[in-house]
Amino acid sequence: MLRIVIVEPEIFTLLGIKGAISQSPDIEVTGDATSGKLGFQLIEQMNPDVVLVDLLLPDMSGLELTRSIKRDTNSKVVIFTNQTHSDFINSAFRHGADSYMLKSADIELIELAIKRAYFNECLLDPKLAKKLLESLYQNRYIDPSFADKNLLDSPTERQIQVLRLLAQGLVFEQIAREMFLSVSTVKHYASDLYSKWHVKNRYEAIKRGAMLGYIDYNLIMNE
Repeated sequence: MLRIVIVEPEIFTLLGIKGAISQSPDIEVTGDATSGKLGFQLIEQMNPDVVLVDLLLPDMSGLELTRSIKRDTNSKVVIFTNQTHSDFINSAFRHGADSYMLKSADIELIELAIKRAYFNECLLDPKLAKKLLESLYQNRYIDPSFADKNLLDSPTERQIQVLRLLAQGLVFEQIAREMFLSVSTVKHYASDLYSKWHVKNRYEAIKRGAMLGYIDYNLIMNE
């Protein structure tokens, strides 16, 4: 029997999906958690075949958890979320997700995603597949470089370092001293990142970085 762990912060959603999946003769829910840290501890203890992970957890990004699961365990990951934006979808797969499903999906489809992930196959929620393909087509048609720059490329290590220091509240002059760079160089890294993510300022960049798993989600909890 296929063994899974569910990491879902909303207790009613957790109880609902847990109860529905428990009816399957092929899948056993061996544990559940409402936060990323507790979820990862449980995953290490239980060593499940597949983990269902929500993207918006109270203590970290679901992408951070996905990356840790894929790096440190043998479990497969099925993203289980309400997030439909292409940035989330692409980032999820970049961080190692095996499948991506919406919470509105039928239980049969969710079970299929779990089984596909277990057998090293990918399943993207059909409601998202058409939207993502249309988005990629439109972006490439309007600007052939858009999809490559904004959907495929990750930020550079320097850009991430600047972003993390911005999230700590440092200004450009302080970041320049911290990184042993000129102020203009630091501003250039920040500007390039803002352009890549289509954000207007540091606050939007910090929130986007946290949602995409590049910085600690706790840094924006009080924003």
